[in-house]
Amino acid sequence: MKLINKFALATLLASASTLAFAGVDSDIGSIPDYGAQDPEKDWSGMLGLAVMSAPEYWGSEDTEGTGLPIIIVDYKDTAYFKVNRGGYWFWKPNDNLRVGALVKLRPGAWEDDDDSIEDLNLPSSFDEPDAQAEPGVNLQYKAGKVTAEIQLLSGEDTNVAANVDFRVMQTKKSIITLRLAVETLGEDTVNYNWYGDTSGADVDSATNTSLALIGIYNLNAEWSLIYGAQTTSLDEEIEDSPVGDDDTYTIGFFGAAWKF
Repeated sequence: MKLINKFALATLLASASTLAFAGVDSDIGSIPDYGAQDPEKDWSGMLGLAVMSAPEYWGSEDTEGTGLPIIIVDYKDTAYFKVNRGGYWFWKPNDNLRVGALVKLRPGAWEDDDDSIEDLNLPSSFDEPDAQAEPGVNLQYKAGKVTAEIQLLSGEDTNVAANVDFRVMQTKKSIITLRLAVETLGEDTVNYNWYGDTSGADVDSATNTSLALIGIYNLNAEWSLIYGAQTTSLDEEIEDSPVGDDDTYTIGFFGAAWKF
């Protein structure tokens, strides 16, 4: 079992840089906690693959299908990597409250080879935004079926994300969670990702809201199905940007994962 866990960690580290370029695929990070962890196990998690229908980029009205890895690794309920972020809970005064440090992988909002971008004929000075690792701190509070979390992240600008998860159903076989999320992106983050990092551009911060329903169905002790849908409403600063086409987008995903 120790060899398997070392392999899982190696897979995690090798895949982290790839996930940084996953575009809106990073939204699959909405996968909630997958159930109670065995206190006698140091390592736990899920490794799998999902297929997803999503827009080409944030603000695009064109959708595409893609595949991506599901990587969730937890060490002693303290250090973790979850799809698009890694962190460490450094203060856990009780079973409900915890505070930690994290790094979140934020992909660039669009890529030069996206079909929708090529059709826009952007000026040559309009550079494709790079993926970034944003360090920060987070606070999480659990009370019964509700889990709330807030993240304060430092990237091109200071970005704030908050979400509330409500576990609408939980049985031995199935977990279904409803999530409401809000993210506020600082002016420099909006400028960098949607306005070509233009000097002197009149750009404000942007607040995006999301509603998601995510389910996990346990086929047996080792394998689970993961599925869900999420709709996101984008701030008008993004919709009105040179690469903006639409103010909402919806993703749907379905996958399978091995639990360890």
